[in-house]
Formats: sequence, structure tokens, C-alpha cells
Amino acid sequence: MLNRYLIKNGTLLSITDGGEKEADILVEDGIVTKIAGSIDAPGAEILDAAGKYVTAGWLEAHCHFAAQENRIALDPERDLLRQGITYALDLGTSGPDDYPSVRKALMYHTDLRFRSYLNIANTGIYNHGKVCDFEGPEDIIPERVIRVAERYRPELLGLKARIDDKFCFDPVYVMEQLRALGDRLQMPIAVHAPRSRIGIEKLMTYMKKGDILCHTLAGNSEGMSILDANGKIKPCVLEARERGVIFDFSHGTNAYSYDTAEAAWKAGFFTDTVSSDLHGSNVNGPVHNLGVILTKVRGLTGKPWWWILNRAIAEPVRLQHIPDKATEIREGMKADLTVFAVEKGEFTYPDSKKETRTFSEKATAVFTCTGDKVYVCRKNP
Repeated sequence: MLNRYLIKNGTLLSITDGGEKEADILVEDGIVTKIAGSIDAPGAEILDAAGKYVTAGWLEAHCHFAAQENRIALDPERDLLRQGITYALDLGTSGPDDYPSVRKALMYHTDLRFRSYLNIANTGIYNHGKVCDFEGPEDIIPERVIRVAERYRPELLGLKARIDDKFCFDPVYVMEQLRALGDRLQMPIAVHAPRSRIGIEKLMTYMKKGDILCHTLAGNSEGMSILDANGKIKPCVLEARERGVIFDFSHGTNAYSYDTAEAAWKAGFFTDTVSSDLHGSNVNGPVHNLGVILTKVRGLTGKPWWWILNRAIAEPVRLQHIPDKATEIREGMKADLTVFAVEKGEFTYPDSKKETRTFSEKATAVFTCTGDKVYVCRKNP
């Protein structure tokens, strides 16, 4: 805990319009009290941000930090707060049977601010030795989902299901249940389906404004590809985007292809939001952390860092109606800041298919500031 700290000589970067200015930021008792070109604050802890950018705290819009006994779970401090993340969205790790105990264990024991999606599978993606999330109809008990969703509605953003064949006995049955529950509760739905036999044309018929397709650029199957045989974006995808379906990046272990992403970019399509799908099984690669994902997007698109961070922070906040996450830095706000460096060199990373590409820049979080706490970040691979 730091009563007074000064972020010195940083470049404030707006993720709204790309504006830059050299400035110091003084934080007292967890509040940003002054932003100015040069601040003298005797006795304050100095965070040297020379040659670095300062933005609103990074948001991880798709990760799995819940259910700490689960092998895929992240450590909120080590894997998120110490990688520039001040706010995270758990995308449906827990189901109605385990969400109450999971959120209780996390809620008052971490500085990470978070919201969650509730998986409609009884125990979410931690299935206690079962083969998959949905082995049969008995794995969805609508009354349990409704009871838990209503009780914790203020902290839940929506409902989630994985309908890949590996996790789901019948994608149509599960989608019908997910859609019915979303409508009943008036909550958006998020869907994991990069290898589902349902096909993207049929899947899109279930999805409405505010719903999320995860792993948009996976390129794992022809049926779920957003591209047709001629490299054009399929009409069902364009129609879904027009009516407000959200297409998320969510890299993951097996759900991002450089070739698919490049083809989509050339066809004029990019995801609405950028996220990593970070979890315990990919934190050591191929995902690592959000900074690596930002690096991959920069290398693919050539877009400026502010534009990429807009997709990672501001757009999830706007599209998912998250009221308590800052997207710009201002005096009077509770400190919610990330200091990051842009390194120059040659940085080689694989996609989910083990294809590698080399990039000339890399984004690395240096400090994470949330209220009166400052975390020194772990260095990127």
C-alpha cells in the first residue's frame, strides 16, 4: 500500500483518439489528484515512466481465473495484476453449482476487479473428471441457472456455453437452452464454438445484439470459418455484426490462426474486441499475457497502439456495458492505470497452429496501479 506515489515523465496515451502528452501523475490515498507537465511531490514514491506510455488500466475481456482448484485457473495477482491488468472478465469458468463458492473465495481476496459470465453447465468447465461440459441434458438444470443468475445479477455480465464437439454432446440442444435462458433472464450470451459441427450459419441464427462469438479468428474448421472459399466474409457474419453481435478475438490455446486473421483483415474485417482467453494451460504459451496478444495484433494490422488498446479496453466496456471501468485518465478518479513499454527488436511468437511470425515491436506492461496498490509487472517472454 502506497499513500502517495508519483508516475514521473510518462507519455499519457488516450485510447479514445490517440492523443499523447508528456505528464506526471500524482496519486494520493489511491486517488489521482494531479496531472501536470511536471509535479514536485516530496516524500512520494517515484515510478519512473520515462520512455513509457501510461493509459487507463488494461482490461482482459476473456480469461479464466475462477475455480482455483481447476488446472486452467489463473492466479489473479501473478498472471493478471502483474501483467498490466486492473480489470478482468471471467468468461464462464464456473456454473451454477460452483459459482457462489468461487466468487466468495475471490471477491474480497484480490485487488483485481472483475465480472463474470455464468456457464450454464452445472459445474462450468471444471467437470470433476467428466469427459465434457455437456455429456447430456442432465448437465443443464435451467432452474439452477436462473436462481444463481438472479441472485448475483449485479456482478454477472451474461451466460456462456462451449458447444464444440469435444465439450458438448449436442450443440443444437445446448444452443437452444442457452438462447432460452438468455431470453428468460434478459442477459446476453457468449459462445465458444471454433470446432463445432453446428456451422456458423446456423449458430448466427441464435445470436442477438450484445451476444459474443468467442474465438472469431480460429480457422479450425471450414464450417465455423467466417470466410468463404473466395476469401470473403460470409454474409451471415456481416448480417450478425450489423444487428449487434460482438465478435471477440480470444486467442486461446487452439483458437487463433495468423492466416485466418490476415485473410479476414484483407477482407476488411477485424474483431470488435481484443482479448487473450488466458488460462492456466496457456499462460506459458502460446498466449502468455495480454501484452503478447497486443503485439500480435500490432504486427498483423499495423494499427497504432491506441487503436489496439481501444479494442482491448474501451470497446468491451462500451459493448458489454461495464459501468465501473475507466477508459481514460482524469483527476479525481481512483487510480486505474497501466504503464507499459514498447520495445524494438525481433520478437517471434506462434499462433495456435504453431506457425510463427516475427514482429519488430513488443508491448510489455511495467507497472499496474490500482488505487493505492502498485504492482511491478513480470517481463514478457
